[in-house]
Amino acid sequence: MSTLGLTFSVQDYTGPLDLLLHLIRQQKIDIYDIPIAQITSQYLDYIHHNAVLALDSAGDYLVLASTLMAIKSKMLLPNNPLTEETDDATEDPREGLVNQLLIYESYQKAAVILRQMADKRALSFDRPPQAPPSDTVQPLAPGLLTIDALRLTMERIWQREQRPKFPQRTIPLEKHVIGTQIKRVRQFLRAVGAKRAVHFERLLSTTPSVDEVVTTFLAVLEMLKDEEITCTQESFGAPLFVQWRSAQNVAKGMIS
Repeated sequence: MSTLGLTFSVQDYTGPLDLLLHLIRQQKIDIYDIPIAQITSQYLDYIHHNAVLALDSAGDYLVLASTLMAIKSKMLLPNNPLTEETDDATEDPREGLVNQLLIYESYQKAAVILRQMADKRALSFDRPPQAPPSDTVQPLAPGLLTIDALRLTMERIWQREQRPKFPQRTIPLEKHVIGTQIKRVRQFLRAVGAKRAVHFERLLSTTPSVDEVVTTFLAVLEMLKDEEITCTQESFGAPLFVQWRSAQNVAKGMIS
């Protein structure tokens, strides 16, 4: 018995989509409105009359043929009046096939462009690299370095680049100083008066930085140590209130 399987190909075409696209172009059919019954009949007739036992691509052509026949059957079926009332837009059974043809057509156009680029590149010839003859002497212009000097310079640059590089760090200048903050807090509390306690946040700017908060808090501690102010807090984690002490109760630390 023969072990050869049934194989065939359609000559002059690279696949079933190529054949179907050729039939559509040949008859100038709108690819978005394919007369499916007509194109299916032509596709099957062409396969039957032009198929030869040559390649193992029969499955692809038969799959597309069955797809065309399935689409044709769906389009021949009458519309269901029950579904027409509920569905605003009926799905076109040709939509999937149209999308495949559009994608395949874009690939064909890209293949043509690449083929033209390859043909253009084939007209060019690369010259292989050539070294000058060893006996060739090319004098350097005055002031130019010799090849040995350039080589030594490149070696020094390379060695310098290979050395470990330590990151340079800069310490930013302090924007807030304790002495300045003490004067600022003292001036503010004097203006408020000794009979009124203020929240600690009122001693800060509108959008304080961490540096400003820490420096202001240290200034408050210095003034508290010098008995210029009193600090009250109802409980741990509660808001801190600061109050200026009257001049009669201040024993020290009144230097403005």
